[in-house]
Amino acid sequence: MKNKILYGLIIFAISVILGACSEEEGIDTSISVISVEQGKANDFDKYLNHILVKPYNIRFLYKFEDVESDLNYQLVPAVYENSIRMANLVKYLCLDAYEEVAPDNFLEAYFPKMMMMVGSGAYRNNGTVVLGTAEGGLKITLYDINNLDVTDIDRLYEFYFRTIFHEFSHILHQTKDYTTDFDRISATEYVGGSWNDAWEDKSSLEAGFISDYSSKEADEDFVELIAHYITNTPEVWEEKMVAAAKDGAKGRAVIEAKMAIVSSYLSQSWDIDIDELRAAIQKRADELDEQDLDNIKIEE
Repeated sequence: MKNKILYGLIIFAISVILGACSEEEGIDTSISVISVEQGKANDFDKYLNHILVKPYNIRFLYKFEDVESDLNYQLVPAVYENSIRMANLVKYLCLDAYEEVAPDNFLEAYFPKMMMMVGSGAYRNNGTVVLGTAEGGLKITLYDINNLDVTDIDRLYEFYFRTIFHEFSHILHQTKDYTTDFDRISATEYVGGSWNDAWEDKSSLEAGFISDYSSKEADEDFVELIAHYITNTPEVWEEKMVAAAKDGAKGRAVIEAKMAIVSSYLSQSWDIDIDELRAAIQKRADELDEQDLDNIKIEE
């Protein structure tokens, strides 16, 4: 009798567990199990509302949200102090520079509406690291925020701002496409997904690509040219063009043909002079050490 009772209790316990598991199958995994919206807004939240939300409707995510992160990587949150510095850098080095040269309401209409900060890098199995991602023209994710160095403008460009300019430029050409004349310039030389290995023994620059990643496909080539052009001084750009023509290589002629289309596209489609945009960014880069990037005070 005791054995029958014990057996019955075991069956009942198993049925309860299985029932609980079946109920969990209907859990909505799109909802975060971590709530970061509890409590009052802190001073940084209020500052972000003042410099990004109200003028541009840009949401700056610095508190780690699991549903907004890429679960394919092991990631850590961005440290608070560096998030403040990056918010100020985005405003100063990117948004304010565009404001100087772009038409009214350009950023409000087209700049991504969400920026997420991640503390660590996102490393792939093939040895490459994701510097940033964009999703549907709405969100940009920046990685490795915990290694932010505001004194190193070259690293700021390489790890963060070329990514921002690159992804923003994707939004622009997806909204108003560029001429197919661009695609034809290097049509037979794009290497697709093998771009990371294709140039080990030769220079992608000499082949007419401003970066190895440019050689993936025409769209990436187009936006990489914008991102690199505006983050290099005229002197450094000229050095690259000289290197692209090394030993009679065709690289310079190819890149300059592409840049003529890029420049015309930005001017005719968006009323933006790419040289004026570059000048605005470079001037701000030159004066970066004068900026108080730790500031979260709202000026009255």
